[in-house]
Amino acid sequence: MDTFSTLGVSPTRWIRASLARALVLALVVWLVTLASTAAAKVSAQAPPNIVFILADDVSACELSPYGGTIAMPNLQKLADDGVLIRDAWSTPVCAPSRAMLMTGKYPHHTGYYENPVSPEVPFWQDPRHLPLLKMLKQAGYATSMVGKKHPGNDPDAGVLGADDWLITWFWPGHDGPRQNHWSPDRQDMYGVSWFWHPGLVRNGQGVPTTPKDFGPDLELKHLLEFTAVDRDKPFIAYWATFLPHKAHEEVAGSPEGRWYYTDVPELDKEGRPTGDKVRGTLKSNMQYLDHLLGRLREGLAKQGRAKDTIIFFAADNGTADIRGHNKVMDKNSYDRDNGIRVPLVVGGGPVQARGTSDVLVDFTDFWPTFAQLAGYRGEMNTDGHSFAPYLLGEPFTPRETIRMAMNNARWVRDRNWLLDGRGRFYDTRGAANREEYRDVSESTNTEAIAARKRFEKYLQEIPLADINDPATAKLWRQFRATPQGAPVKVFRPSYLK
Repeated sequence: MDTFSTLGVSPTRWIRASLARALVLALVVWLVTLASTAAAKVSAQAPPNIVFILADDVSACELSPYGGTIAMPNLQKLADDGVLIRDAWSTPVCAPSRAMLMTGKYPHHTGYYENPVSPEVPFWQDPRHLPLLKMLKQAGYATSMVGKKHPGNDPDAGVLGADDWLITWFWPGHDGPRQNHWSPDRQDMYGVSWFWHPGLVRNGQGVPTTPKDFGPDLELKHLLEFTAVDRDKPFIAYWATFLPHKAHEEVAGSPEGRWYYTDVPELDKEGRPTGDKVRGTLKSNMQYLDHLLGRLREGLAKQGRAKDTIIFFAADNGTADIRGHNKVMDKNSYDRDNGIRVPLVVGGGPVQARGTSDVLVDFTDFWPTFAQLAGYRGEMNTDGHSFAPYLLGEPFTPRETIRMAMNNARWVRDRNWLLDGRGRFYDTRGAANREEYRDVSESTNTEAIAARKRFEKYLQEIPLADINDPATAKLWRQFRATPQGAPVKVFRPSYLK
């Protein structure tokens, strides 16, 4: 008796049943695969929210995550969750750094070489550039700007691309103090206080404040209101805080007045304001900013945003302060990387925990990084190098060098060597801090000479400013007449002459 007879079925019927079962199984497998592929596709197409915090005037070396003396526990937690970039470069001063951030381009492409010297056509009106927030709007993001608007005026969608903003600026109903006498008509950010009783404009409307109101607190409140909105698109919130930039007041008989770190709200052990103030120092200012970072992360968690929001923390340039250990003002410095090495910590959302990283980053890199995170499909018109794949744990080719320029000075750095604004050349291998860089400017060592010659090629790719350009020649002449604007004496070793 054959098998089919034993089973009590005909061969044809058995074959048909087997084919039916196979087809059902194949259909189930196909549906599961389709669902998985669709889920993966949705995940890949869901760009993260972004919060970018830009501190004002603080060097990386000041902060505890970088070995400094100012404790920043919340910044350290962000670093533990993500990435701390050891060598991130801005420019030595404010406006050029912000122009780089907004355009993704070096000064020789934007014309922003100095605070007092800017191009006749600002970057947001120049068709060669696409401001960062405008680019993200094109990628489908809701956009917000909070805090310091420098340079320019309102950052709305037609200017910088902000759908929403709260900036420190004068408005006719403001009854608080002003920052300094350089703005007699008060029609800019210098015409109001940045900190206590601040002048604030929200989406074109003045915001009444009192002497008890602290500007950074109001900025964070606005930022969290923006992130809390239930919308069908991701968001970018750019928070350019004034902390720890010094405040200013006029002093009778003194043309310079007085620059000082603002007092900050005192907090109890639970982080609640006591109603008193802590004396203003670089330390108290940065520790309060760290407190605000903690409140931001708590707020995002309560909103259910933490898992899909990446937080960037950086600064625009080095510390504007004379410290006891080296008697050097980092801001505006041409020495080593004093004025340009700033903190850069990235964490939250899909960022992979990598700890301290030797990947090189400069301020031109934010534009392409945000573009890649956002899924921007337009032209990548930038000098920068995206480090988005590195943040997400994907294959990544790092930069070979980072670069910078100011006045008649240029900087270049690779993983092992640094050429500073004064033309001094340093071996940075094994250095725990900038004081340990070894000056090899006049060394006869063949390795150092070969490295310095290689850096000449990089310098050719960073043109100096044309100070005779009719669009900026007058501004350059005025700047050159000041002590700060004097050309730097740049050292060149004999083997390059």
